[in-house]
Amino acid sequence: MILFPFGKQRNGQVGIAFYDGGITIGQCSWKNGTYSTASIKRFECNLSELTSADWRNMVASASVIGSECCLALPPSLAHHQVLRLPNMADTEVKEAAAWEMADRLNVNKGSLQMDAYPIGTGGDVLALAIELSTLRDILDPMYEAGLQPSAIEPQCASVTRTMSMLHRRQGDQNIVRSVLDFGMHDSAFMVLAGDSMMFYKHLDYSGNELIHWIAKHTGVTDSQAIRMLEQSKRHDEIDDISKAVRNATRSIHESIATDAMKCIRHYGVTNRGPLSSELIITGSAGWNANLASTLSTACSQDVLQDVRLPHIQSLSSQNLLQPGWHVALGASLSSLPIGQERRSSGLKSKGAA
Repeated sequence: MILFPFGKQRNGQVGIAFYDGGITIGQCSWKNGTYSTASIKRFECNLSELTSADWRNMVASASVIGSECCLALPPSLAHHQVLRLPNMADTEVKEAAAWEMADRLNVNKGSLQMDAYPIGTGGDVLALAIELSTLRDILDPMYEAGLQPSAIEPQCASVTRTMSMLHRRQGDQNIVRSVLDFGMHDSAFMVLAGDSMMFYKHLDYSGNELIHWIAKHTGVTDSQAIRMLEQSKRHDEIDDISKAVRNATRSIHESIATDAMKCIRHYGVTNRGPLSSELIITGSAGWNANLASTLSTACSQDVLQDVRLPHIQSLSSQNLLQPGWHVALGASLSSLPIGQERRSSGLKSKGAA
């Protein structure tokens, strides 16, 4: 997480997710094992054209409180790269990652804002790099609007936090789950142990690709393909439309399942820890019965929709319909003092939710 010096550590700051080509703004608190006062608002916009007036209008419309915010950025804005580095101190890891990313991007190291996240136990590090010019273009209109970004993190870190809110105790760290974050523009596969990300891989699969293949296979328009895909998300029964969607997307779903199986195997080899007990599908293009069935068969584990997780069931259906809700809420809770809440006995401390 790229921290800014004036950020304060408290619950419920504003979470801003740059997700699927738009902005999702969310804010929440965490109390007694569930979300409290969650508010989420989605804005379709061109990120490069946002002005300070646009930001003021969006924040006012989102009905959030305060000016401090955490930004969750996708790989299209902040370069993500998993690196294998020797065992070193944190400062040395970040310095080595900075040189590696500058070399890969063929830019001067001084032109990058960098951070690095250890993932797993095999020496892997998730490097996050964003060009300073790109960062200025994002931050300047936000500053002018009166916002105070306190941190920037990769959106996979925000997703991990959202999917792990019930796994923050020390006794939960051996509970392993896989997560497929399937968006309209790209996807990511993660393996989580407790509240820690143990494996990450960016994937090129997207909801837009599914829509393209449905339209091409059935001869319908893109808007009709979108409605067909939506229907396959809502219904498990096999009707004519569901069959058409299944046939049109079969090869993509099989490719996703193959990559998911490879990710799980890679995690098992490099970390040598417990394998995941379930696979959670999240993201604005994620859930449909055909994909879930293909993943379950390939990965030999239960596949769950994110809304079936106990702590997520407390959110309103209106919130869950907003693309990027899971990223915005995770960013909102980025200041949660996780380390102070773990206890070896697994009992909640006074500071824990």
